[in-house]
Amino acid sequence: MGRAYSEQRDDVTLTCGAGEILDAVVADTVARNYWGLENLSAIPGTVGATPIQNVGAYGVEVSSLVTAVRAVHVDTLEEKVFSTAACQFGYRDSFFKTSEGRAWVVVEVTVLLSKAPAPQLTYGALAELQSQTNLSSSQVREKVVSIRAGKFPDWHIVGTAGSFFKNPIISRAQYEQLCEKYPELPGYPTPVGEVKVSLGWILDHVCHLRGYCQDGVCLYEQQALVLVNVAAKNANAIDVFADHIANRVADKTGISIEREVRKV
Repeated sequence: MGRAYSEQRDDVTLTCGAGEILDAVVADTVARNYWGLENLSAIPGTVGATPIQNVGAYGVEVSSLVTAVRAVHVDTLEEKVFSTAACQFGYRDSFFKTSEGRAWVVVEVTVLLSKAPAPQLTYGALAELQSQTNLSSSQVREKVVSIRAGKFPDWHIVGTAGSFFKNPIISRAQYEQLCEKYPELPGYPTPVGEVKVSLGWILDHVCHLRGYCQDGVCLYEQQALVLVNVAAKNANAIDVFADHIANRVADKTGISIEREVRKV
């Protein structure tokens, strides 16, 4: 646990114990009028999980903020500080998800925040805030919390890991081919010329699976990308359901989807 802020001229370095609750940390940073974490509001989990998953939402990934990750090796108890490059961040991925990286337990995360306004408002409904003057990070956080409340279930009530699958990244040619059949398919260009497509939209508008249930497991009625356990009695039911959804997507689009969660 623990949070330590160090202010520079224009920036703020925040070093956080891995056990800190992520949303509580985000709330603390916006209360101090710092910028950087506000788009990651209302995400369940701890700070230590963020570099492992390269947690992201609404156009911001934690990899753009992390400057160092301190971890301990489970076998040797060696302590090591990983640089941003050493973390090998990718889309919902990092070194810590590899076979070698799983031997390291994250104990502390350091991020670089901004004192100056730096809103990231290009993603979805956040674009509505672009016309506002003197926008605060607190206002962005409030908007994100409101959006997520309408799309995601309360994890205190229903079993869920949030978004269960990754949004697929496909070639530009494959995206254009799919758009011929589904012109409204949302796509977001990547720096290397590929396109990240909205799996939630595909599950809803192509596969018509939003709210679909099987053996007590469902795709959430407000956001098809989210899997919820309503009455499943064991993990096998989750596995079978997830495989079934992946097969349906492949049949309809030719896209092979990956799980965002990790089975242990």
